[in-house]
This record gives sequence, C-alpha cells and structure tokens, in this order.
Amino acid sequence: MRKSVLQMWEEANERIDIVPPAEVAQELESGDVLLLDVRLPSEIERQGSVEGSKSVPRQVVEWWADPESPYFRPGGIFGDFDQRIITMCDGGGNGAFTAVTLQELGYRNVATVEGGFFGWKGAGLPIVKHAR
Repeated sequence: MRKSVLQMWEEANERIDIVPPAEVAQELESGDVLLLDVRLPSEIERQGSVEGSKSVPRQVVEWWADPESPYFRPGGIFGDFDQRIITMCDGGGNGAFTAVTLQELGYRNVATVEGGFFGWKGAGLPIVKHAR
C-alpha cells in the first residue's frame, strides 16, 4: 500500500517524543543532550543555527550513527545508545524521520524539536548567524 510523505511523517511523529523548543533550550542548559541539526549545510549557513548544535546532514545520519558502518563517527557525537539526542530540521519532518532512524539503529533516548528550526526561531530563542 502506498503512503504519502505526510502519512509517513504522521507515523514518525507517533513513534517519537516531540519536545517544545523552550523545553529543548532548558535541556541544552544541562549540557547532557546532543542537539543534532540535520539541515543541509547551505540551510544552516543561510538561516543560522542553535548554539552548541552538531550538524549532521540528514543524508548521512545512518552512515555516521551506525557503529557497524565504515563511516561511523564516534567520539562525542554517536555511539552512546543511552545519550539524549534531539533532532532538528527546518520544520519538523526530517527531524522526525531522523529520530525514527536513530531509534531503529538502537538509540534509546531520542526526540525531535517541535516545529524544527522554524519553531525554535518562532519561540524567540537565540540563534547563531553564520558568515556568508
């Protein structure tokens, strides 16, 4: 049976925690959370980012997060399956898909930012501008 991307997004949202931006900001203050920005580098350069977030483009998440992959990226980003990881894209869809992917890879404490980067910015939370 064929599914639309909106149906897939709805199903992803049912499988993950969706955290309001203000709560994500509080979690970031603790220093015990990885905020994973899965937008394209060009989007981050154009729109800015959240201080302390780590850029991992959506296209490479599976490759970098799987310890069995030849492209695995350990050392503070991936490898601790109990680490709190919150994903963020521009509007929520790719963040949700990424969170589900991380769950399927065995990461147990995954969520996504409600509304993505636009939700963060819309909540009036600080962003870091990048030189162009």
